[in-house]
Amino acid sequence: MTKAFTSVNIEFKGRSPATDILEKAGFEVVVEMPSEGWPDDETRQKLVDVEALLAGSENLNESTLDNARNLRVIARNGVGYDKIDLEYCTSRGIVVTNTPGAMADAVADQVFAFILALTRQIISGDRTVKEQGTYDVIIGEDLSAMTLGLVGCGSIGAEVVRRALGFRMRTLVCDPWVDSARITGLGAEPVDRDQLLSESDVISLHIPLTTENSGIVNRDFLFAMNEDSYLINTARGGLIDERALIDALRSGPLAGAGLDCQVTEPPTGVSLDLVKMENVIALPHSGSKTIAARERMSIWAAQSMADVHCGKVPKFVVNRKVLKNLALR
Repeated sequence: MTKAFTSVNIEFKGRSPATDILEKAGFEVVVEMPSEGWPDDETRQKLVDVEALLAGSENLNESTLDNARNLRVIARNGVGYDKIDLEYCTSRGIVVTNTPGAMADAVADQVFAFILALTRQIISGDRTVKEQGTYDVIIGEDLSAMTLGLVGCGSIGAEVVRRALGFRMRTLVCDPWVDSARITGLGAEPVDRDQLLSESDVISLHIPLTTENSGIVNRDFLFAMNEDSYLINTARGGLIDERALIDALRSGPLAGAGLDCQVTEPPTGVSLDLVKMENVIALPHSGSKTIAARERMSIWAAQSMADVHCGKVPKFVVNRKVLKNLALR
């Protein structure tokens, strides 16, 4: 029987719709979940006789895939695909898919968890009550009096805008790839980078990590932000120059940061120095980790795997050039 392999959990509350989809398509489903991702040599070994992979955060490049001669589809359980060598996969005829929108609600909720925790000093207030038993005066900020700026407005960014409207925040969006009419239709204002930096009290990042935008949030970006502003990153750690962010939090304009991701995960070196700062709230890349989001992601990924196996074009193909040489309908 054809083998489908998954390195992420696809069972929720005792059920696994993703497994049902794959087995109905004719797959033998193998689930093996590492605690912190597979080492490259182990990834290579696991994929020897696999046709379809439901991928987590493992590195998928020539060195890990060269032995996977039966592999036809990699279904990324998430949005980001920065750990997948798309050019190599395309050359091999391997279809790569992702699940855009599946976790939009979950990540957008986390953005506002960060915003509220930072602007109302929830973490420090909780610590004071528990550790000291005192009621220190904490002066927070009203979100309705603040301006939220988004870098990027895909499916997650759009959900953040919708939540911002509920808090009556003015919302700015900088995204040259999204039509201005769509941004205004959501209730936000399309702006350029300079206006975003000069007028936003909170800036939230919602763009993929690519070679072109690695470290795009650099010293110039950070020190152009408003005084006592906040930075939220639920996208990818590599978007930020972490040394520059440490400086901006220590002696620059930033009052705090909410980070769900770091350059190195789990954090070491500069990333660890950053997350240990008192004015930083850090989480373990958990923005999409809700039951509803994870189940939806696994279903969409499994359907992509089944589609390729059955000769169909999946809905969310990342490397669309691969379709030119495949007999998919």
